[in-house]
Amino acid sequence: MNKFFALENLLKSGYCIIPRVILDNQQSSCKKTALRADILSYFYQKAYFAKGDVVLDGRIYTCFRGELIVNQEELAAFFKTERRQWNRIMAEFTSENIIRVDRLRGGSRISLVAYDCIVGKKSAQYKQANGGDKAADTAPKAKKPKLGVMVENYYPEHHVKGCDIPPIEIDLEKLIALQKMREEENNKQKNIFR
Repeated sequence: MNKFFALENLLKSGYCIIPRVILDNQQSSCKKTALRADILSYFYQKAYFAKGDVVLDGRIYTCFRGELIVNQEELAAFFKTERRQWNRIMAEFTSENIIRVDRLRGGSRISLVAYDCIVGKKSAQYKQANGGDKAADTAPKAKKPKLGVMVENYYPEHHVKGCDIPPIEIDLEKLIALQKMREEENNKQKNIFR
């Protein structure tokens, strides 16, 4: 059986950055606060870290870094909220300048405001106007592929090529001898202080 949490798998997989305030509030005793934290956590987990195409209702949309394209009705059902409550939460996030929502046919483009600042990387897209029209030329430039990784837009924080870690060899005889030597030293120290 292949270990899911093996070090090699952890090194090869990407990761997402979620602000700690969201993680802390997911376990809140207040159900409203916990729900809002769960929704924001979902947005940060599903946001694109590089430019890519999304198919929604048979249409292809370009999704940029820090954005996700979703159907809000499906998300409301996923989080077990009524549509009116969902709209209120989304309006609250928008008024707090946490997200921007653009309507699309059959869905919505949700942009996480200041995604690159939170993630720790400023792209050309964020530096230019932070909210104007997002043309293809404003997308972040791809870095050169490293270590044989071929990706259109390569972001090292999301795809890490694993390094070769040599197996640790433990000589039990040396370990036992070392333990005996330390015990003798401890005994000598105890005898000195008596």
